[in-house]
Amino acid sequence: MKEQVDAVIVAAGSGTRLGASVPKAFVPLCGSPLVSYSYSVFRTHPAIDNIVLVVPQQLIESSNEMFSDPRTMIVAGGKERWESAKNGIEASGADWVLIHDAARPFVSHKVIDSVLSLISNFDCGITATPEVDTIRTYTGNTAGETIDRSKLIRVGTPQLFKRDLLYQLIESAHTLSQIPTDEAMLFQAFGHTIGLAWGDPKNFKITTPEDFEIAEAIIAKNSMFLGR
Repeated sequence: MKEQVDAVIVAAGSGTRLGASVPKAFVPLCGSPLVSYSYSVFRTHPAIDNIVLVVPQQLIESSNEMFSDPRTMIVAGGKERWESAKNGIEASGADWVLIHDAARPFVSHKVIDSVLSLISNFDCGITATPEVDTIRTYTGNTAGETIDRSKLIRVGTPQLFKRDLLYQLIESAHTLSQIPTDEAMLFQAFGHTIGLAWGDPKNFKITTPEDFEIAEAIIAKNSMFLGR
């Protein structure tokens, strides 16, 4: 029997650094809300059973209209990222969940396939790309030592989790001295091994107005969304 896989797209962030009048995931990118790009990719992937879209409370009604689909559930986010993720997985009854950041519009079926290939060997897996820049430490305005970039990766999303185990760990997160900033770190904090799948550098995270300009240029150059 096929195990069920749901996608949880976290789209509840404020996007303060963008200076936009709407939450970041709903800022228009080439005429469509940012979140709609990754949503379309997950919706058309044959291995994804349902999609849980986690949005700000004030956008629940408009999101239900915008993403009207029998396989899509809209839930409200929380004040913190982990609360939004928890609300998303609570709405899912799947065996596995893929948690994705709506600020990464250029996810593709190939990237999804890559992380799903970890299911047989891990309870948790991340997508990542190699670090290509020279990385240094620093103090104030003084450059420090160069770090060996061959040992570094850039972590992205989607990230894969055994749904029930993730829920248990989130419920136990209060026992940690510090709540991890993402769900994979939570798994690692409780001693679980994290599987690694290679992603795509184009699946970058939009954070600043300059990132939006790059994303618009990518879409314009290719005349259609690259993930399809």
